[in-house]
Amino acid sequence: MYELLRPLLFSADPEKAHERVLGWLEIFGDSAGGRKLIARVAGAVSTSQVRAMGLTFEHPLGMAAGFDKDARVLPALFALNFSYVEIGTITPRPQPGNPKPRMWRFPEAHALVNAMGFPGEGMLAVKKRLTSLRERELLTRPVGINIGKNATTPLENAGDDYQSVLRELLEFGDYFVVNVSSPNTPGLRTLQQADSLRGLLSPLMEITKHKKPLLLKVAPDLADEDLVTAALVVRELGMAGMVCANTSIRREQVSSASSLDRGGLSGSPIFSRMIECVSIVRHELSKDATVIAVGGIDSPERVSFSLSAGANLVQIYTSFIYRGPRVVKKLLG
Repeated sequence: MYELLRPLLFSADPEKAHERVLGWLEIFGDSAGGRKLIARVAGAVSTSQVRAMGLTFEHPLGMAAGFDKDARVLPALFALNFSYVEIGTITPRPQPGNPKPRMWRFPEAHALVNAMGFPGEGMLAVKKRLTSLRERELLTRPVGINIGKNATTPLENAGDDYQSVLRELLEFGDYFVVNVSSPNTPGLRTLQQADSLRGLLSPLMEITKHKKPLLLKVAPDLADEDLVTAALVVRELGMAGMVCANTSIRREQVSSASSLDRGGLSGSPIFSRMIECVSIVRHELSKDATVIAVGGIDSPERVSFSLSAGANLVQIYTSFIYRGPRVVKKLLG
């Protein structure tokens, strides 16, 4: 069925299509009947429980950050069989993000490029929505919260933004992810350097006091030695683990995207590098640390390969766009 609807969705601007889908999911996810209908469309999946970060997941497959930036469609995504959802990236203040257009599809490569720039309603709006969902007992599965800084905040004050969001939403997230790896906020990736990481992450660990898992999300474009350094900082600070990896600024495998001078590539073409990143950080982290694999996971074989490479959990986003509402069933077999 989705194969018939996809050409219609793909005829629209990618961001407009995304907003349309979010609107549908928000409406249907708001009622018990709507959630039952979503679950019927998604199909049943066999569960294989995973323990990670002190949490229980029905299976290893979750929705990555970026799809539901403001916690609008969590009930619908749970009905679609995602065992957990990472919302965000959440910033302290609302912001519009980068100028449009800022999202492009490359169907021949099963890929996207986005230059969104953390558009969102800000932490207070997200807190209000999460409070309502919790009061209605709709937060039925683990929720991760991906945190970032506002574009107008100087890099030297970036830590203040991360700390503000973490404090404001600490009671709502089951785990938190520090996003210093988006290519769409100028200068953000410089925070991945060792000294910058320690300065940024140490105060965040003080806020969590190990009550909530805190992970670091890194870029696939980091050199191997820089991935090692980041992993060693995570281990040194006693963080819960890492998310590998964010979108890539490289375009070699998608020639039709080579003319784009901004944005990050996601989807199938970054899978190989993502696996390398997972293997590298897995080797450096403690055996109890959690590694979440994200990037180009679009088949049961790639789910299995990611787990074999050292990931505890996996996430998708782009493959949901290309494979539709039964994607969890398709990927878990």
